[in-house]
Amino acid sequence: MTINPMYAQMGLSVGQGITSFVNQGIATSLARNLQKYRNRMLEITAAMSRGTITRNEIATEDATRRLSWDLQKKAAQDQAAATVSAAAAGVQGGSVDATMRGLRQSALNAQAARKARYKGEMQQHAQERVNLNVGTIMGESIQVHERPSLLSAAVGLGSNLLDDYDRNQPVGDKLGDQMKTWWETTNFHNS
Repeated sequence: MTINPMYAQMGLSVGQGITSFVNQGIATSLARNLQKYRNRMLEITAAMSRGTITRNEIATEDATRRLSWDLQKKAAQDQAAATVSAAAAGVQGGSVDATMRGLRQSALNAQAARKARYKGEMQQHAQERVNLNVGTIMGESIQVHERPSLLSAAVGLGSNLLDDYDRNQPVGDKLGDQMKTWWETTNFHNS
C-alpha cells in the first residue's frame, strides 16, 4: 500500500496548521503573563517609591516641628536674657522696648523662613509623587494579546489544503482553471 503524495502533503499541512495554532496560543499566554509580571513589578516599585516619599514627608514635618520648637525656645531665652541684662544694667524705657521688639521680629522672621522652607520641601515631595504616578502610568503595558482565532486557523488550514490539492493536479484541472472556466461559462460578468 502506497501513500498518495498529495495526501501526505495535506496531512503535513494539517499537522503544521494545528502546531502553529497551539504555538500561537502558548506564545499569547506567555506574552500575557510576562506583561502581568512587568506591570506588577512596576506597581511594586512605585509602591516602594511612594513609601519613601511618605517617609520623607514625615521626616520634613518632624524636622519642621523640632525647628519651630527650637526657634520658640531660642526666642524666649533671648528675650529673658535681654530682660535680665537690662534689669542688671538698670536700663529702662524705649531702648529696652526696641530691643525686645527687635528680638520678637527676629523670632517672627525665623518662623516665616521655617514655614517657607517647609512649604517648598512639601511641594517638592508632592511633585515627586506626581512624577512617580505619571511614570507608573506611562510605564504600564496595556498591549492587547489576542488569542489565535480558531476560525482564522481553519481558514488558513483550508487554504493550505486547497493549495496542496491544486499543486498535485494536472494543468487544466487546477482549481484556478476550473474557476476560470466556470466564470467564462456563466453570464454573471457580462450582465
